[in-house]
Amino acid sequence: MSSAVRVDFSRPIALFPLPTVVVLPHTADWLVAFEPRYRQMVEDCLRARIDGKLLSAAPLAMATYSARQWKGERIGEPPLRPAVCVVKIVDHRALPDGRHQVLLHGVSRARIEAVSEPDGRRLYRLGRLQPVDARSGSSRRLPALEGAISRVLGSGQLARMQKFEQLREWIRQGAVPTEVLVEQLSFMLARGDDARYELLAEPSGRVRARFALSELQHLADMLWRASERSPIPAGRGVHSN
Repeated sequence: MSSAVRVDFSRPIALFPLPTVVVLPHTADWLVAFEPRYRQMVEDCLRARIDGKLLSAAPLAMATYSARQWKGERIGEPPLRPAVCVVKIVDHRALPDGRHQVLLHGVSRARIEAVSEPDGRRLYRLGRLQPVDARSGSSRRLPALEGAISRVLGSGQLARMQKFEQLREWIRQGAVPTEVLVEQLSFMLARGDDARYELLAEPSGRVRARFALSELQHLADMLWRASERSPIPAGRGVHSN
């Protein structure tokens, strides 16, 4: 979907900050907006639809806090890290208590250039964003990289892991651009929020691809080493549980 969606970066975009990175471009996740400011933000976003379709709603920018603690509702707090993922709402469910459940799909990387604090009726922050992408043009397939990913996914214990079956199927069918595979793998394999943020902030698709393949190989090696270990000898007062 991301390649078919265009974001107007000339206009400010609503900022939806969370403690951790929840989506990368080409990935998706459900979230619930429950704070009044974020309920209002989702409602304003949906109100911007021009044809009744969700994809014409205003985009959001998923930001993350730069600190785990802050002193309260002061201007500029909580501080935000500069890299964000611009998202589109692709499914929406209004809950009876006024909350909004939304499925967010990552569209593109961007960097916060300036922040407008809440003003008047608007309870949430807006950001002036600059798109971040080291490569321009439409998405494409990279057979050599897909072949390398496919070989690792089809080897050893990884070949039995159901969590990767969708990726294997995409590669077999040639159904999606290679960058979609890389983003999905990167998000699945990144160890911790700092690693996910570094991936979000990284403009080079080549660097992200190296990370995904390296982490995938690391997982394959760990599983292989685990499978090679000898079972614990029985009859010595030691149980395998």
